[in-house]
Amino acid sequence: MINLDDLDFGSNRIKLVENVDLLWENLKAFSIAKNSIRTISGLDNLVNLTFLTFQANRLTKIENLSALINLKELYLSQNFIEKIENLEALVNLEILDLAYNRINKIENLEKNHKLVDLWLNNNLIESLKDIEHLTHMPLLNTIYLCRNPFASDPLYRKRIVETCKNLEYLDANLVKP
Repeated sequence: MINLDDLDFGSNRIKLVENVDLLWENLKAFSIAKNSIRTISGLDNLVNLTFLTFQANRLTKIENLSALINLKELYLSQNFIEKIENLEALVNLEILDLAYNRINKIENLEKNHKLVDLWLNNNLIESLKDIEHLTHMPLLNTIYLCRNPFASDPLYRKRIVETCKNLEYLDANLVKP
């Protein structure tokens, strides 16, 4: 199992992640989606991980990911997360999926300059001013923000396209110049 690079524990009623870092230090992709996990833990030695999904669990907080410095894709949708936080060390992150959570503000993404895809749809984000936190992401070309309270603002699409200069897709729709 030392050469194992992809591990999927999805849909297994798992409540706690433990001992993974002892067995699979070369792991590149780890899926533990559709379980009953409440806390992210036990991943500190998985420094080679580039793909991680905790989708459809019971997470309330983003935490214990700072050792995953090579992570490129992080999927945390369909949880109960209320705040974007603790992602500063993930400077190589290209895809971040936080859709279907309880997030009410876009924040704490200043260090994630390499983001290309950002999914924040189906949250509780109220202020259109929050998109100003995305101006430091020159590579951002796809963003999902629909089904947030601020998406009903008549200037929603226009403001996002003006703020995110390299955007190609907004809410699955092609952005036309």
